[in-house]
Parts: sequence; structure tokens; C-alpha cells
Amino acid sequence: MCPRRSLACLVFALIAVSCRTDSQPKVRELTLQAVHIADGDTFEGRDGDKTYRIRLHGIDAPERNQDFSRKSRDALGRLCRNGPLKAEVVQKDRYGRWVCRVYDRNGESINRAMVREGMAWHFKRYSSDRELQRLEDEARSGRIGLWSLDNPIPPWEYRRDSTQRSRRDKN
Repeated sequence: MCPRRSLACLVFALIAVSCRTDSQPKVRELTLQAVHIADGDTFEGRDGDKTYRIRLHGIDAPERNQDFSRKSRDALGRLCRNGPLKAEVVQKDRYGRWVCRVYDRNGESINRAMVREGMAWHFKRYSSDRELQRLEDEARSGRIGLWSLDNPIPPWEYRRDSTQRSRRDKN
């Protein structure tokens, strides 16, 4: 291969890498004060003068209009009141939310507390956290929170069914 050609390829590759818009955030840890609870797995938190939309990593909470959605949202609000919160950024998702593991001022995991209290599912599609799975199993067997329902519908199934219903309604 010609040296000029390989140099040109190298320069092109470096330019492409430096110009790429990466979904991986530059920030790795945030110190937040919760300012708005959207639902049981998403909230807005302020770090100084900047506000971040935070999605709790590894869990999925009931959707709006789904059984336990309000209780789940209220539980997250209660857990976030004990700020400041430490958020370890895992990634930025396709909706622009910062997906994080969040801890209260005592170092307790809010993600895990939501599952332990039966206010959210372990979201196995995006997490292999064995502790989240253990906590979900315990909440299920103890019929805690949403597990007290006869047939709790996971949010990902609820979203899928809602999408299918809305498509049918449009046709």
C-alpha cells in the first residue's frame, strides 16, 4: 500500500472519530437534588444550574395509567427527598436521558430500594445485576408492592400492548 494512501486513511479516520457524536456521556458522576419525579424510574435532578433527566438503570416501573404507577412515582419521590443524590452515569439513552445508578446521602441504592419495595421490576433486558434479581424475587414471594396484585403486567408488555392498540385504533 502506498504510504500517502495509508496516511490519508489515518487522517480521515482521526477526523471521523473526533467528529462523531457519541451517545456515551462525558460526565461520569453527578451530585443532584431531585426537582421533579416523572414516574417510578425517571426524575429530573439539578446539579448547580444544570438540570438532568435521570432514568434509573436496571429497573422498569409501571407506566402512567397502569396499576401501581402513582404509588411507584410517590415511592421514588420519597426516596429522592433524602438528597443530595449521587448519580453514577451508565450511559445516555436514545431519548436523551442519563441512565444512572442513584444513591441517597447514606449511600443506599435507590434503584435497588424501588425493586425491594415492589415498586419496580428488575429490567433484565438491560441489566444482569444479580442483587436486583434477588430483591425482585424476594418482593414477589412476599407479595410486596405491585406483587400484591393478582397478575402484575410488566411495563414493557404494557407499552407493547398500548402501541398495538393505538395502531389498531388508527386503522
